[in-house]
Amino acid sequence: MIEPCPRCRTGEVLAVLRLPYTWSNAAGRRVRVMSEIAVCGRCDAGDPVTGPIVAYFAVHGSARPEHLAPLARLLRRWAERARPPRPDLDALAAEAEAWYRGEL
Repeated sequence: MIEPCPRCRTGEVLAVLRLPYTWSNAAGRRVRVMSEIAVCGRCDAGDPVTGPIVAYFAVHGSARPEHLAPLARLLRRWAERARPPRPDLDALAAEAEAWYRGEL
């Protein structure tokens, strides 16, 4: 089953990159996390880096053995430029408050 896009909730996720990284929390401690960055057929079609990946899957439907080298180049280009999203500290604080109130 293809998962919905975490941004638009309607598109199809075509590829997922899992990036380990660290950030500093409010106390100044380094926190190690794993971030997932998705290529969505709807959200990323017009992007100059991810658009060619979307186009590949629109034409071929899935990765094909005879196209692995060009597809790998497209995915490598994307992976080299991908950056984890910055944590939304306001959303995190709101979720923590909801948890303390027993709403989660």
